[in-house]
Amino acid sequence: MELAKEKESIPKKEEILRIAIALFLDQGYSATSTNAICAAAGINKPTLYYYFKSKRHLFFEAHIKHIQEVLKPYMERAAAIADPRERLAFIIKEFTKIVCKHPELRVLTHEAMSIKDQYFEGIREEWKKHYLLLLNTISELQAEGTIATGFKPSWGALLLLGMITWITYWFDYDRKDEIDDIAETALRVTLFGLFGRENSSSTT
Repeated sequence: MELAKEKESIPKKEEILRIAIALFLDQGYSATSTNAICAAAGINKPTLYYYFKSKRHLFFEAHIKHIQEVLKPYMERAAAIADPRERLAFIIKEFTKIVCKHPELRVLTHEAMSIKDQYFEGIREEWKKHYLLLLNTISELQAEGTIATGFKPSWGALLLLGMITWITYWFDYDRKDEIDDIAETALRVTLFGLFGRENSSSTT
């Protein structure tokens, strides 16, 4: 009986998360009330609080879901690439595609960086691993003399991540046919800046 109840609860929880994220995207996290979430999901507050302790807990769960299902698998694939040039190309193109396929990142990343508590500290640590992976990749390329050394790798990594993350503010998510072209453009811009050339053939 308990197992059947647990199985029934999973779709409901997933549906609430999906609806809440859509509201956060449309109205912003702060402006979205628990009343609005309940109304959109067709549930009452006791049901909401059965699954989530608070709106912040709901938001935290949504971000953890994204990290587990999207960020971690992508980072594992990136980290497994031994050649730093190939790794850099993979990071730029694949992270661009992730940003273009997941509009929820606009609210997840922005809000998570501003919430200060022990739960979201863990989320920031997961995103920091992504930054460090890119930072270390750039440092490796500098050490082997492949790219220019006249800039700080940390600045380069932050600027590249900022460029890609900003896509969430201008990309038309209905035009998914353009994702590959945008990813290729992001790579070409990166190569032109770091390697001093536009041709991406040597790293893809």
